[in-house]
Amino acid sequence: MTNALLGRSIRSSSLKFVCETRSLTQKMQRTEQLKVSRMKKVDFPIDKSEWHPSLIPGPIVLISTYNSRKEPNVAPKSWLQMVSFKPSIIMFSGTKGNPTENNIMKTKCFGVNFVDFSMASIVYRCTKWSGRQRILKSGFKLTDASKIHAPLVDNCKAHLECRVHSTKTVGGAFVIFGQIVAASIWEKIVRVECKERYALLDEIVYLEPGMFARIDKAYQVEHAADANE
Repeated sequence: MTNALLGRSIRSSSLKFVCETRSLTQKMQRTEQLKVSRMKKVDFPIDKSEWHPSLIPGPIVLISTYNSRKEPNVAPKSWLQMVSFKPSIIMFSGTKGNPTENNIMKTKCFGVNFVDFSMASIVYRCTKWSGRQRILKSGFKLTDASKIHAPLVDNCKAHLECRVHSTKTVGGAFVIFGQIVAASIWEKIVRVECKERYALLDEIVYLEPGMFARIDKAYQVEHAADANE
């Protein structure tokens, strides 16, 4: 066999192998899609308190406020969500008449402090106390915010400073919308690659009573569409 014929034979065999491999991969993908489409679904409660597993995890944060006498208050919350990019508005759901919500209605501002994995046990225990005792027993170190009349929890790696945009009562919940006027984060986090920043931030999310999850790894998806589209 001449070199030219041998070369064509090799290229033909290689092309056949590539085509067969692609065909096998496509068949496997179709099989997996078929398996997913055939998953049997069962009824599930509509009451979130009965969800096991939880379908909507929420970031665990500490909402920090001052009362009219500049006495600090720190409260854990998990029903927090971004509402708008422009302007930058978040919301969290609380209970009307509680110290945090009362303070916010008087001062018209609040701090949001993001809890990391190392703080999880402290934050879950802190609800045993209230007011100044909660801060002291939990070892929360407070510092004044830069643009609002509220403290920040210095133990946390990231913070938002918010002014009240509006409020709304929905069922038994009191929803507070806050416009972000300042944000700060541990400087080490912004000095590494984007994917590595989530491991350093090491946030936790609430799942159900006594159970949380840790966000310590991020995955990059290429050419992904915006989730809001």
